[in-house]
Amino acid sequence: MTLFFPQWLPGDHGPTGQLDGLAGLKVQAGKRVLAWTRDAVQVAAFHIDIPAGVTSIDVHFQFLGATEPRVGPVVATSTMMDLQWHNLVLYPAGHYARRITCVASVKLPPAWEFASPLTVAQREGDEVRFQPVTLDTLVDSPVIAGRAFKRILLSEDPVPVHVNIVADDAASLEPPPGFVQGYQALVQQAYRLFGSRHYDQYDLMVWLADGFGPSYFEHLRSGENAVPADFFTTWKDRPGHRGRLAHGFVHSWNGLFRRPAEMWTPNFNTPERDSLLWVFEGLTSYWQDVLTTRAGLWTREDALDDLAANAAAMASRPGRRWRPLRDVTNDAIVQRRKPLSWKGWQRDMFDAYSEGQLIWLEADTLIRERSGGRKSLDDFARAFFGVRPDSQVTMTYTLEDIVTTLNDIQPHDWAGFFRSRIEEMHDAPPLEGITRGGYALTWGEQPTDAVRRAEAASGNVDLGNSLGMTLAKDGKVLRVDWERPAFEVGLLPGAVVTAVNGSPYDAQRLKDAVKATAHQQPLRLSWRQGTATRSALIPWHEGLRYPRLRRVEGTPALLDEILAPRD
Repeated sequence: MTLFFPQWLPGDHGPTGQLDGLAGLKVQAGKRVLAWTRDAVQVAAFHIDIPAGVTSIDVHFQFLGATEPRVGPVVATSTMMDLQWHNLVLYPAGHYARRITCVASVKLPPAWEFASPLTVAQREGDEVRFQPVTLDTLVDSPVIAGRAFKRILLSEDPVPVHVNIVADDAASLEPPPGFVQGYQALVQQAYRLFGSRHYDQYDLMVWLADGFGPSYFEHLRSGENAVPADFFTTWKDRPGHRGRLAHGFVHSWNGLFRRPAEMWTPNFNTPERDSLLWVFEGLTSYWQDVLTTRAGLWTREDALDDLAANAAAMASRPGRRWRPLRDVTNDAIVQRRKPLSWKGWQRDMFDAYSEGQLIWLEADTLIRERSGGRKSLDDFARAFFGVRPDSQVTMTYTLEDIVTTLNDIQPHDWAGFFRSRIEEMHDAPPLEGITRGGYALTWGEQPTDAVRRAEAASGNVDLGNSLGMTLAKDGKVLRVDWERPAFEVGLLPGAVVTAVNGSPYDAQRLKDAVKATAHQQPLRLSWRQGTATRSALIPWHEGLRYPRLRRVEGTPALLDEILAPRD
């Protein structure tokens, strides 16, 4: 027989299973040890010769997770754990995952508490045994556990929705004012948007820790979210992380219940195809920000600033001249989330999130305009994702299904609309949704509150929209944008800026010098690249430049309508 270690996980879009963590593999039939051989091509497959008369085997192995972030995702420490079942199973080839029955159990450290979508069959002390489920349900049902644990009910009508929090110590568990109310409102706004749900319970899972986890993983009945340890203490000043939980929650409808047909597979070792990543992730990103704002977790200004930053980032992608978004959807497989030296020219999978979000904003405003305000993308969400209430059976979709439903809402050449934006190449990003929404992307020398908060938290200097570079507090160049001024003079990621106009590097000195370029003052930078030193005049004369959205008076404020909460 052949056993598989899971490689293709729903929502990860590529073969990301941590096969290198498998160790100590031993296969037995009773007391007899059986030999195993790894497949030379499908290296996550293990072949075992089963002797005649043997009806069952025992398979033993360990999963050795990373102990520090530089090695890989950290999913267990002395105070908390993210138990991901896909790391702990070998399953027989030749079967649909939904037809393999599993009985899972876990022994927790003393005094730890836990939560999971799985139903507990029995608990004796620290040993927990769960009721039998199919393999696909098991892999979709992680366990959050920790010594310091808090569980908060967000909704029980019609089914329970909880947020489960673990931290390094009990003192860190107390949520800030607005946290519970905000996520209670998020649940209700999602119900008003989609009109139904496809779980019998839902668990938001939050790990408060630095350097822990995958940052996020979505499931039908739960969502994993590792956030910084100071997420609660900086709640008021750093709203950016609040939308993370909304993203995974939206995926319960888009991505888990309804999934692109090319992304659905019968097991966890059949390759996916990601051509609709701009729907799976782009539409989810769109609803993430809309619902975060409708729930009051963001202000309208937070949402507008985030949209401005997204639009500006997509405007700095000259790679769209050679690479359409359709090809970018392959990057979860091609690049496998590795960092890129020239992201603007190469592009990566996250462009499908960000540019997809802009495309769906354009679709929403187009529907509102053409229907005279009678219809919107909300109607599409209810018609497309609200079907089959309570069903937890995956329902696939194609682009043709999307086009058909959109035409039912508002007739238009939707096939041509998407073909132009996904298949074809353009010099500029799709910003018509912002324009039709009653706003314009503008530039000013003052950063938005979001930029100020990000720089204060990281210590970095973000000059991406002026010089086309981002620097660390010590002057190390973290990013250089293709075809921007820093690129033109030969600055590379990894260089260290040592001087600004002949004076020692200082972040504020650099900002002041960039600002002065708007008044025809020259800007000369000196830097060290390895053992070489260089100096050059930077070809830039427009000062500091930060994006923001400006309301265009006399036009319908469709974007404001989109962000307004639903009663």
